[in-house]
Amino acid sequence: MKFISIILVAAFSFQASASLNSDSSAQSSGEFVDAVPIDKPAAIFPRQAAERGREGWVQLSYVVNEKGEVESAVVERSSGDVSFERSALNAVNKWQFKPAMQNNKPVKQCKNQVQLTFFMPEDYRGVSRPFLNRYKKIVSKIDKNDLDSVPQLFREMEERKLRNFTEDSYFWVAKARYYAAKNDRVNELRAIVRVIQFNDGHVPDEMYIAYLSRAIVLNMEQNKLTYALSLFDRLSELPGAEASVKKLAPYIDRVHALVEDESKLIWVKGEITRSLWRHKLARNAFTISDIKGDLTSLEIRCDNHYSKYEVQPQQQWSIPSSWQGCQVYIHGNKGAHFSLVETPQVKKDLTNKKV
Repeated sequence: MKFISIILVAAFSFQASASLNSDSSAQSSGEFVDAVPIDKPAAIFPRQAAERGREGWVQLSYVVNEKGEVESAVVERSSGDVSFERSALNAVNKWQFKPAMQNNKPVKQCKNQVQLTFFMPEDYRGVSRPFLNRYKKIVSKIDKNDLDSVPQLFREMEERKLRNFTEDSYFWVAKARYYAAKNDRVNELRAIVRVIQFNDGHVPDEMYIAYLSRAIVLNMEQNKLTYALSLFDRLSELPGAEASVKKLAPYIDRVHALVEDESKLIWVKGEITRSLWRHKLARNAFTISDIKGDLTSLEIRCDNHYSKYEVQPQQQWSIPSSWQGCQVYIHGNKGAHFSLVETPQVKKDLTNKKV
């Protein structure tokens, strides 16, 4: 295969949109003004991946400090290729910003998320015949409830390496169907998240809407309520999704009611699948319990605050209301299990010992 020497990487940023207009009135009134990108070098497409015609993506979280430099960058999720992760981290760590401002002073912008996507030219976008044959074989076995040999077929697919986003999407479609047949809702959701990663026509629109709707239901079942709400907002904007939106709307109302009901705890099961686990909080207080395995640290990344703590079971973390848009990142050894329990919302400050 001909090697492509230079391929630019498209970066889809989930960071709040930052205007180049530095609003002095907002700064003087204490409002938070986002960091503004100055220099964002593109990630380098890994040579070996390009030679093999492979595509990939990496989602990262990072902090922009008072000097406009990136720090504490971590990989949240990726297509699985370490070379893409390494390239994305190398690029993001070199980015420079005009720092965020508050009260006319530079401050940290602590919750920034970005997705770097490594695309190949259109000529490389199709699925290979071996992939198609294995996919059809897997789907046939699932339809017949002949599931015993399916994991081996998945391993064969992975050993051959998935070349592009089309193959990756249908690989996870097959996995979602397999886990649904096994009634394994946790792994079914993980697979569906990979299917709905992009809305770029890699799967038909009807399939995308169906899996987006299913992801909302599974997130609600697993008490990942903020994720369910954000996915519902995405679904509501899609043409052709009106019937699904109407069907799910009453359940979304119940989610809002549950978050506001201080007599109820919200239990979320966590597992370290690689080196960290993340969760978007619906409330401003939580505890960690039922720990099995080693958890090394806990980070709280908010729009305007970043802190790192020791993991202390059964102790309550109470996030000040001034910390906004917070996510929890729990670091530990692969395979560690625990529960994150969102407790009634409180007003006192977070007082746990920092790492």
